[in-house]
Amino acid sequence: MKEIFEKITDRCLCGSGKKYVNCCKGKINPNENQVIHKKFMLYLDDLRRKYRKICLHPKSDECSYIKSHAHSISQKAVLNLIAERGEVLMPVVYGVTNEFRMKSMGVESKATKFYCFCSKHDGMFYDIDKRDVYLDEYTFFLYAYRNFAATYYKVVRELDCFTKLKKKYDINFNPYAVFMNGEMKKSIPALEGIKKKFDDSILTNKYDCLESIYLTLDYRVYFAASTCFDLMFDILGNRIEHAKYDLPMVYISIIPQEQRTQIIFSWFKEDNSLYGFLKEQLKIVPTRYVLKYLNNLLTLNCENMTVAPILWRHWSADAQNEFLKLGSRHLINENIKNHSYSYFETRNFNLFERIYKFNIE
Repeated sequence: MKEIFEKITDRCLCGSGKKYVNCCKGKINPNENQVIHKKFMLYLDDLRRKYRKICLHPKSDECSYIKSHAHSISQKAVLNLIAERGEVLMPVVYGVTNEFRMKSMGVESKATKFYCFCSKHDGMFYDIDKRDVYLDEYTFFLYAYRNFAATYYKVVRELDCFTKLKKKYDINFNPYAVFMNGEMKKSIPALEGIKKKFDDSILTNKYDCLESIYLTLDYRVYFAASTCFDLMFDILGNRIEHAKYDLPMVYISIIPQEQRTQIIFSWFKEDNSLYGFLKEQLKIVPTRYVLKYLNNLLTLNCENMTVAPILWRHWSADAQNEFLKLGSRHLINENIKNHSYSYFETRNFNLFERIYKFNIE
């Protein structure tokens, strides 16, 4: 038994299938000291920045040779509206310790940018890159597709970066990175299947594959989100059962406008058995309760969120710290998302806080 255990445990965590002694042992320990760790993070940032620019649009034969740095949240329609001096705040993970911080980003240069469409095919999002978008079957599709594209691109990019990192560094010293790499690898088949569904809709010009609902607030919120993930609990706290790596995703967009806010939920119609009841729940559940649910849901799951500086300043230090702590806890400990109460607790922070004009001036 001891020999069997040793054969299992001495396997390298990088995923090569080799024994540690014949694989990553002897490579650079990224946590050995601050100097090496800083070089490691700079190398990772460089890999991400230089990752190949692609176009996910299925009509690849029509692609422009210019790959566009597309915004997953519209700059013209949304980011410019909540920015301050051309900048918004985004929650960002720093270092191998996964410290969660708010980082100021320029809406023109960095915020929510992904190189996942060419300049021609990025034009398909024109209808949702303007103020006061008319919501219909096609625009619902565009919001969901762009949410998915950013998520898909990020997963593919991170897997490629991990492969390059482990050639130089001993990733066994970063078990969280090893865990996340394994989880992303397991998600690829489902993501490829979802991509095909979106591709088929575009190729056939049939955009009725999604079920969509929306909620309108009569005021502007000072944050925006573009995200997709599989729900674990509904608005009433009931667990939603599905296989872990099937990824029946819900696509959520929070879109602040001049005098109102649109909250959009979409999912593929084939997942109606899992999510169809959300329509009824939104009809009977008070809006304040839905917003409390979303305040927790988005903080626990959304990795593509921008916060207006005015909202961040409006929160107390306790509220800011709680927001960062809750966001970082889901990255380090997935178990927090496995408990329904996590989605209905009252928090010191409120993403949907109503900020009146006199609070800004």
